[in-house]
Formats: sequence, structure tokens, C-alpha cells
Amino acid sequence: MPNPVLHLADLDSRTVLVVGVAREGLAMAQRLLSRAKPSVVRGLDTTESAHTTRWRDTFGDTAPLHLLALPGDEAAQDQLRELLAGVEIAVMSPGIPATSELYGFIHSLGVSVTSGSALFVADHRSTLLGVTGSKGKSTTSTLVHHLLSDSGVEVSLGGNMGIPLQGLEPAHYHVVEFSSYQCHYLATSPDVVVLTALFPEHLDWHGSVEAYYADKLSILEHGPRVVIAASDDPILRAEITRRYPHRELTWVGHGQQWHLESEGHDSWIMRGDERLFHTGESSVVGTHNHLNMALALAGAAATGLLDESVIASSLASFRPLPNRLEKIHDPSGIVFVNDSLATNPHAAAAALHSLESPNMVWLVGGTDRGVDYSVLVDQVLRSRPAHILGLPGNGATLVELFRQALDNAPEGSVVHTEVAESMGLAITLARKYATAGDIVLLSPGAPSFGQYQDYQARADDFRHAIESTTPKENP
Repeated sequence: MPNPVLHLADLDSRTVLVVGVAREGLAMAQRLLSRAKPSVVRGLDTTESAHTTRWRDTFGDTAPLHLLALPGDEAAQDQLRELLAGVEIAVMSPGIPATSELYGFIHSLGVSVTSGSALFVADHRSTLLGVTGSKGKSTTSTLVHHLLSDSGVEVSLGGNMGIPLQGLEPAHYHVVEFSSYQCHYLATSPDVVVLTALFPEHLDWHGSVEAYYADKLSILEHGPRVVIAASDDPILRAEITRRYPHRELTWVGHGQQWHLESEGHDSWIMRGDERLFHTGESSVVGTHNHLNMALALAGAAATGLLDESVIASSLASFRPLPNRLEKIHDPSGIVFVNDSLATNPHAAAAALHSLESPNMVWLVGGTDRGVDYSVLVDQVLRSRPAHILGLPGNGATLVELFRQALDNAPEGSVVHTEVAESMGLAITLARKYATAGDIVLLSPGAPSFGQYQDYQARADDFRHAIESTTPKENP
């Protein structure tokens, strides 16, 4: 069933069910209740949490909250059917999978379904640049925002990085990072779309690789004016070509108008024969991040709002986002690198490819989602980090996977593998193996759930372990 094109005004004075009351759901309800013709708002979630407590504290009886288990039995279905009887529109939060019983049940009753992101795009599509991809989307969207802001544009930034779109203040232009979950509900497309990468992710939410690719690329379904995509990503290129064969695109990568040009250890972001920026002037590391810079530049230029005189100074002043190849100072001279947001094999492989250290210590592992790690195995065989330490979760499994691949590979530099029972123990071991100038890289290649609340909590544990093991200076 195609998603209906709904604008925020279409919800005025109507009965709306907000499904999922975490950050996005809360912002959605606040927006609906603040309008001149407020909606009649109800909230629905499945379990008690800090989010449900905050909802009640914020709205009280103004927007009553209902807690219902997934409709697995007749009693639960009757309760949900009764709740939905007066509902005209359901606004789904990203945390509600499209494959869930709850989603299916709401659809089966004929209730119109939308999302906060879909409503925002419908209302702002002509002044909106959207970025999505299986990796690189946060860096790219933040770079576009940085470039436009330095160009003097009143520009907002929101979306998947944790800033709900319905909570944004009015602005002249909007840069939005879209997750695959948010793309699923879109009924309109942004004016400019930037696509960074594509590989299987979040299959538990989407149900299959095919569904994930379809949802991710549905951002192209409704006629964006400009589409910019990374040509060096083979899956992305193949899937766009297969699904949208007649779609005109601006490709960024080797042999394209927008590309990187390398000369020895130097590289430039290029537009045709024009050198726009020397990447050595940036604190952002890694070829994949320099390609993200090129994508961001192409995207910012496509808006028609970029002041080209600020390109070099703007890119030079941009700082890496937290948890993305973020260097942490340590008095020992060891270079600790926090890449906690590398929650999939492709992101971890990109980190290994980007960093050079003859005595690297790499911390890997997290929640096992059953994804294919072959791309990371291939990168391990190429990079051969000196020490691989498996973290709790699937770290032991990954260490064994890498060990088998290394043992069966042609002879190369020796790689030491070991399993650590905690982050603290991993850092203790890392300090044992590394000396000044060596890199200790946290790039888990797996999500944090199970061991931590989120990737930020994992990064905090990494920092705490570094600080608590810092050698004390003699008085």
C-alpha cells in the first residue's frame, strides 16, 4: 500500500495516534498540540521506559498514553482495535519495524499511516537536501550544513543523527539525514538527494535485503530535482541503475566530474580539472571521508546557495563528528581512535583502510546480527593489523573468523589475535602492545546493543578505560 501524501495541516483537528513515544514521537506530539488547530493526540507504546515516563510528565491527560503488547492474542487485538476505532491517522516512529505485527495490524484496519519525517518532507521539499546511505550519511549531511552555514545561509540540520525534524526551528533551508526507516514512509522526495553507500543493513527491521534496498532508495521515488551518488560503490550504482534506469544523476568518484585526485601522499577534491580543496588541510582522515567531502560539495553546489569563495576555509575548519575516527589525546603518545559508530562490517573496513600504523591494535566486536563479514575479512587480509582484540559479544567469533582467514592466506606480516572480556581489559592489553605513535582503534563493526545502551555509551566506556589506565607521572 503506497504511503499517502500528507502535510502537517492535514492533521489539524483530527484524531492522531503517535506510535512509539521516544524522541521523535514526543517531538511529533508537541508539534501537533502547538498548532492553531491542534490535533486530538493519543500515544501508543509497547513497554514502560524512560520515554513513556517523559511523555506522561510532558502531556498528562492532554495526550493520553496507552501501553499495549504486540497484538499476538485476541485480547490484545481487541484492545488495539478499540483504541484505533476513532483514529484517523497513525504517525509511526522509526523504532516500529515495518515487519512488526503492530505495523501490520494498523495497516489492516485501513488507518492512514505516515511519519514525522514524511510530513516534514512534504511541507519543505523545495528547500530540503536529504542524505542517506548505509555509511557516511552523518558526516556528509553535517558537511553540507557546515558549507551552507559558512555561505551565510540560515540552514537547519536534523533527522537520523538524533534531532527530530518536527522539533526544528524555521529556517531558509534544511539539511536532513535519513535512515532507511525514515525513507520507508516517504511519500515525497527532497529537492536534492545525496546517496553515500549501499550494503545490507537493518534486515531485522526491513525483513530482507531486497526490502532494505527498496526502502533506502525510495527517497528517489517521487522525483527529486537533483540526485548525487557515489559512483565507486558497486551495489549503490547497480541498484540505482536497476530500479531507476532513466533517472539522471550526478555521479561522484573515479572518472566523474566530481572526484578525488591523488598525487603521492597528497589528494585534492576536484571538479573537472579544477582543484577545489587539498585534503591535507583537513582534520578529517580517510579516503572514504574525503569522498564524503566531494559528495557534500556537489550537494551544496546543487542547492544554488553555496558561496564558492568559502569552500577551502569551510572544509578546513570542519571537525570530525564524535565517534567517527575521532582521535583521543593520551600522554603516552599512543593514538587512540574512537570509531564507535562503525556498527557494520563496511564501516570498520573503511576505518582499517584509512589508517596506517605498522603496530595497530584494533578492538572489534559487539552485537551479532548475523550479517556477512566477508568485506571485513578481505580488509583484514589487506591491512593485517598487528593486534586484533575481540570485544564482548561476537568479538570471539570474529577473532576466530579472522584467524582462520589469516592462517589460510599467503604468508604475510604476523597478526596477533586475542579475546578481551571487557573494554577495560582490552585497553589494558592495548597499552601492553602499543607504544608512542601507534594507533589503538575502536572500530567494532557491530552494534552496541546488548553490552551498552547505544554507540555513545560504548564510546564513553572506551574513553573511561583510556583515562583509568593512563600511566601516572612521577611527582
